[in-house]
Amino acid sequence: AASADAVVHAGGTPIPIDCDMDTFGVSLEAVRKGLDENKNVVGVVIAPCYGVPVRDYYGIYQLCKERGLWLCEDACESYGAKQAVPDPVSGLPMKVAVGALATLCVISVRSEKMIGVGEGGAILGNDATLVARAKWWCSRAPCRGVGLWRVYEHDAVGQNFRLPEMLAAIGCAAAEMLPVMIERKKNIHSWYEEFIATHEELKGLKLQKCSDGDEPVWWLTSALLPNKMSGEKVGMQLMKDYPDIEIRPGFFPLGSMGIFKSKWAKACPNAEALYHGLVCLPSSHQLTKPDIERVCNALADAFQKVASSGDATGSDSS
Repeated sequence: AASADAVVHAGGTPIPIDCDMDTFGVSLEAVRKGLDENKNVVGVVIAPCYGVPVRDYYGIYQLCKERGLWLCEDACESYGAKQAVPDPVSGLPMKVAVGALATLCVISVRSEKMIGVGEGGAILGNDATLVARAKWWCSRAPCRGVGLWRVYEHDAVGQNFRLPEMLAAIGCAAAEMLPVMIERKKNIHSWYEEFIATHEELKGLKLQKCSDGDEPVWWLTSALLPNKMSGEKVGMQLMKDYPDIEIRPGFFPLGSMGIFKSKWAKACPNAEALYHGLVCLPSSHQLTKPDIERVCNALADAFQKVASSGDATGSDSS
């Protein structure tokens, strides 16, 4: 909901768009349909999910370019990921960093993100004017060019969102560890693939996928349960039996939140299905291979208990 919150704070109306079932990113077909139905749209916000580049990214990028729309990217979970796009000259595939083609891109440096300092973030972009304006607004929108004595005069109502220098210094050190962080996250994801495959009862689980040529950072590993089984039921059963293992839900669908209801909001069945059946698995970079094996054993145990309960699909608590 953070991306939608930003739209509201800027005075706009967010329009929820459905996702694909592979990368969990916004769908080109859904974006095109939304744009065709509402000619007042000024931009598209893409938020790669759990560190995996969006499958339809380049198609959405081209669509925004054709229609003169902003393309903003929430790369808070995917900093360090790369995606394959056609070279503008040769047409051959090349890899670019997630967020590199967007009008504006934001990244997070909150503790649990790929570069963690505690709290904060950064704004990047290909529009120097917008980046400068964002920096000005985040510094309480001071008057410019009026001299030192009018330092407390402001042109607009801004915010005091500047990153403290101490946290910035920590961030510089954390950035040096980004390659190590990416490698650890990739290892964790591969261990999940390995151990899930050893459990017959988990063979129907569907792990998040990435498109050919893309390089995800696998910030978090998630699994979609089969046969419309409830992620809430399995996750809660697991945490009841193994209190030291935390399972989190998938993101709540924007279209189902009352605060984002509007006449333009449409049903997002894929997002609804993901929320119902997704379990987000422990993915801290500090986890070891035996830790992941234990989580998979616990998941298989909880899965069996819920499957044999007679109410595996159940209604979500929402």
